[in-house]
Amino acid sequence: MGAVATRVSYSSLEQIGDVARPYPAQYLEACRTGLCLFGAAYLGHNDAVHFYEHGLEATVVDTDGQRLAEMRDLYPDAWSFVSADAWEYAHVAAREEVSWDAVSVDCFTGDAELRVLEDLALWTSIARELVTVTITDRKRYVTPPGWQSGFHLRSPHVFWLVLRPER
Repeated sequence: MGAVATRVSYSSLEQIGDVARPYPAQYLEACRTGLCLFGAAYLGHNDAVHFYEHGLEATVVDTDGQRLAEMRDLYPDAWSFVSADAWEYAHVAAREEVSWDAVSVDCFTGDAELRVLEDLALWTSIARELVTVTITDRKRYVTPPGWQSGFHLRSPHVFWLVLRPER
């Protein structure tokens, strides 16, 4: 079973930025829109705050409505916060041909991580420029056709799998 999030609280985006985890933010330069799936547990300190700092208009999806409400008070009014299952939300977006420039899939490690890695084609189907995915074992994934992959260190045993379109 995956890890359980420690409840963290912040009173400002500046506080979140101060504790932000490393993110491959250099790829956000060309992005205007973003989607953060599994985005509420840490109030965005893994990914959403980087989207904010790079001026993206973002949607945050998570099943934790209380944490989403906390984020709504911190992030820009133009952002959307959706209480939904990440897979269901992504499937609907793919079916309706909705996409974002950057998609972050910041699931908990453990069982959810394995399922997320099996669905890389789903995540890339709704992204135009960048997909980042939480990963601990850099051997357990298959890069979707038309995309290239790499890694960005996030913490001692956790990485971002970074997927970008082949050009």
